[in-house]
Amino acid sequence: MPTRLLVALAGCALAVLLNTGSAIGQPSTTPSTPISTPPPGSGGTGDEVVQTQWGPLGPADRDFMNRVKQAGLWEKPAGEKGKAKRADQPKIQEACKHLIEGHTLLDNVVNRAGVLLGHTLPTEASEEQKGWLAEMDAANGEDFDVVFANRLRAAHGKVYAYAAQVRAGTKNELVRILSTQAMITVFDHMKVLEDTGRVDFAGLESPQPLAPPTAAAGEPEPTGDNAEAEASTNPTDGVVPTVPEGTKFTRTAEQGVFGENNGVFFGAIAVLALALVGMRMISRTKKKSRRGSRSY
Repeated sequence: MPTRLLVALAGCALAVLLNTGSAIGQPSTTPSTPISTPPPGSGGTGDEVVQTQWGPLGPADRDFMNRVKQAGLWEKPAGEKGKAKRADQPKIQEACKHLIEGHTLLDNVVNRAGVLLGHTLPTEASEEQKGWLAEMDAANGEDFDVVFANRLRAAHGKVYAYAAQVRAGTKNELVRILSTQAMITVFDHMKVLEDTGRVDFAGLESPQPLAPPTAAAGEPEPTGDNAEAEASTNPTDGVVPTVPEGTKFTRTAEQGVFGENNGVFFGAIAVLALALVGMRMISRTKKKSRRGSRSY
């Protein structure tokens, strides 16, 4: 068999086997859920929990979205005031740049979330936030720096803690995305505000320790040695984590690194190896025939 033909056949066999393995090894894909836009105001009010295609939307979710929106409605103007009033202060200018860019991004995220969840967002800052902007309007020079840094840093600290609480417990996918981005943005803003050197940390609210866990109804409170023993127990003992079916996390050790198709993969490698051996043998045969013809 000519060498080129042998190589071509081996290549075809290898491609077929690998394509077959890929097709068998991958879980069947399902079309993504189409995104629908619900009517404005359909996201619920008060204590109502509304079912959406992104998961339940409850009162804390709506409140958080409102707060993110209102944060941008006063913090972006605060950044613009700082840029105009303190053009000769690089650290204030840097903080203003981060405020404007960060809340422009958050506005895009929260606005889109509001549309997809049918929740109408506020269009004005709160009265308290308007008061902080008025303080900045009245201040100049270093007095402005102090008002600017401390009002914004205190507000960001509260929002950061709230965003973490919402991120930890929300059942809604879009609110998880929003709260994650809010935590990233707010953390960045806290850092650049602190970098101005104007933040009075003594004036910030001190963190409080978490309340100790309470005993279940009918169970005595742990005391003495029992309390220490229970506190040292790993709370995850006996808990088996679950993961979605059909993902790489559910593959067993027997399936190997290539899923269920290790046999197909290594079969393809064997075909390629045999092809290379065949080419080597043909090459040797040709050399021997040439030597034999020369001897005559």
